[in-house]
Parts: sequence; structure tokens; C-alpha cells
Amino acid sequence: MRSLLFIKKILLYTFYLIIISSVVYLIFFINTQDPDKKRLRKELRSIVKKNTIIKHLYNDYREEFLPDTQFIKVNYKKIDLDFLNLNGCYFGECYTFFIEQYEDKIIIIERGGEIKISSFDNLEVKNPKFQNLDSNLNFEYILDTLVHENEIFVTGKNIVGEKTFIEIVKGKYNENEIEFKSIIKLESEGCILRNSVHSGKIQIFENNKNKILISINSAGQLDEPKLDSLNADSICGKILLVNAENNNYEIFSSGHRNIIGLYADGNLVLSTEHGPFAGDEINKIEKGKKYGWPVVSYGEKYSRDKKNINPTYKKSHSDNGFEEPIFSFIPAIGISEIIKLPNNFSNLWQNNFLVASLNGKYLYRIKFDNSYNKIIYYEPIYIGDRIRDLIYNVEKKKIYLALELEGALGIISTYEKKN
Repeated sequence: MRSLLFIKKILLYTFYLIIISSVVYLIFFINTQDPDKKRLRKELRSIVKKNTIIKHLYNDYREEFLPDTQFIKVNYKKIDLDFLNLNGCYFGECYTFFIEQYEDKIIIIERGGEIKISSFDNLEVKNPKFQNLDSNLNFEYILDTLVHENEIFVTGKNIVGEKTFIEIVKGKYNENEIEFKSIIKLESEGCILRNSVHSGKIQIFENNKNKILISINSAGQLDEPKLDSLNADSICGKILLVNAENNNYEIFSSGHRNIIGLYADGNLVLSTEHGPFAGDEINKIEKGKKYGWPVVSYGEKYSRDKKNINPTYKKSHSDNGFEEPIFSFIPAIGISEIIKLPNNFSNLWQNNFLVASLNGKYLYRIKFDNSYNKIIYYEPIYIGDRIRDLIYNVEKKKIYLALELEGALGIISTYEKKN
């Protein structure tokens, strides 16, 4: 009898503890300033307000969640990068960083220019250590990074007096210190603005380190874009081809809004691009072609009244003399980096590309046709964080993700049963 009463007391105290803990957590959740929890709170409030709880519970037909994907199981882990610094991003604050690889090293470059390195082997142990790598980088914002052969290329934005410019620099990899030297500075009052971080994606063209592609964002306000993207006298809304030998450039393509990812292999160039409200794009970029912004878009203006039946942008690109995107995402996913995934990752993921997303928090596995004119299929893989950058290490057969909400390194590998 006494033992029964004791058990009842334990259960009652446990119940009270759960209630008190829940109340304390709810108070913390309601009042927290953590950007990730603030955004989740806003999403939950929207779901409750719109009375769409049931719809949200039943809208994931056939969707798999890590470690499961549609055809394979993977291992997924995260490494907390506690050395990262907070910086401003779209909705508030993020731990924005970029990841590159050189030989057996992973290189992490923060938005503020701090550089850390570690070996890929070291990432296998608990609480891996990272080493500081000194450099003369001195940018207001880092916009993109790229490793080609033994050189690191970096694009950044600086403010000098009333002028804002984008600069490409490069330096040879050195574990003691990297000295970066300027390749070119670009300036435009129309689109290279103090608070914009959408320009500066870079890739090597035709595998020639002296041919560098760089993207420049469009001009104008959010719902009042300017035609500079289609104006040959402006660098706004363009991909430029920079000649690193003589520091000159030419316009490679035009009619872009905000390119957020570039992929180049030989003369094949693909871009990922933010649309306005919806209409994020994947484009096949060809020299001299025009891609239509701000005349055409499959997205709409942010300020558009949904009761208005008339589009705010023309829709058909080809009917208006522009190149159609390979694919347009509606709703927008906050598209970001794009890479090609080597075939040694999985027999079921052959000839695939990976496309990351920011606001969508998904990683997309994509299969193009042989001519890169259409997408045959794509699989969304929910990660749950803004993915700023990603790389693949062939030796380790692992995908590495730059997760900027948590400030963590995500690692995806093929499934291995743990003992």
C-alpha cells in the first residue's frame, strides 16, 4: 500500500514538474530575442491566426525527413562552430560564413573576413579544433569565396567616404598567413549599395584562372526596379567576365536580379537567382544573352494586391525576346548555392546537382537533362536551417553545409550503421 502511495506521489510530482517546466519554457519562448525562435514564433502565430493547423499537419504526403530521403538513408550530423560572429542578414542576425576546401583542409571564411582551417579528418572527432589563419583581408562584407588550384579568390564590399565598391582579391594558400592582392575594383552608384550583400558571386570560366565571372545585383528599390539590368552602359544586373591579366572586364550576360549562386565547368555556366515575390530561378547562362529582369519574371511585386488579376511583370520570357529560366520556383525558396555532386556519393544519386536554400531551409537534389535546358526531377530534403554555402569532398564522400542560423557545419554522408 505504501509503495503504491509512493508511486502516486512520484507521478504527481513529475506531472507538476512537467507543467512548471512547460510554463517556464513558454515564458522564455515568448520573450526570447533569439532570431531562430522569433521566426518560429511568428510562423506558429500565423498558423494559429489563419486556422490552418490541420492543413499543416496533413500537407507532407510522401515527404521524408533526415536521416531518410526518398531512395536512401543518410547520416546527418552538425558541428557547432562556436567561434563564429553574428552579423546582419535578411530577417535579423545570422552566423554567415562560406566554406571551401584545399587538399585535406576545410576553410571557413566569415562574413567579416576571419579565416579558420581544419582537416577533414579532424571533423570526425568530438569537438574538433580549428586553427586561425591570418590574412590581410579588409572588407566591410565578404560576398563570396572560391578556391582554384592553390589560390583563394575572395570578393568583398568596402566603403570609402561616400563611395561603395566591390573588389576581387586573390592569394596563394599558406597555413601561416595569406597575402591577398587586388584583381579589380568595381563601382556603380546605381546598384553597389552600402547595405546590399547580393553581388559578388564568382566562378572561374573555361577553367582559366585569368577569366573570372562575377555577378552584380540589379538597381532600384524592392518593388521599383530600374532598367539598368538591360542597359549596356551599366554593370547593374549583369554577370561580368573579368580578365585578371589586364584588370579589364566585359558584360557576359544581362537582365539579372540578384544572382546568389554560380556554377561553371568549362564553358557551362549555371546560376541561381532570387526573384521578386516568388519566381526564384535557375538559369543556363550563355554569353551575350539577356534574361529579362525587370521586364519579365514569374514572380510578382511584394506590394501586389492578391485581388488584382493583372500581373505586375510580364511572364513569358521568350515571347518578349529574353531567355527562359530552366526552372522557376513558386513559391520562392530563397535559393542560394549550387554545386555538382560527383557520382561516388550514391548509385541512386547519379549525375545530380545540389541546390541550397535560405528561407526555404531545404537542400534540393536536382537532375537536369543532358543539354541543361530543363529539370527532369528534383527532391527537396528538409535541413531546417538557412544554407548559405555547400561543398562536397570526394575523398570523404561527404556533403558539407554552411548553416547560418545555428552557426554550424552540417555534414551528410551515406548511411553507415553505428555499433
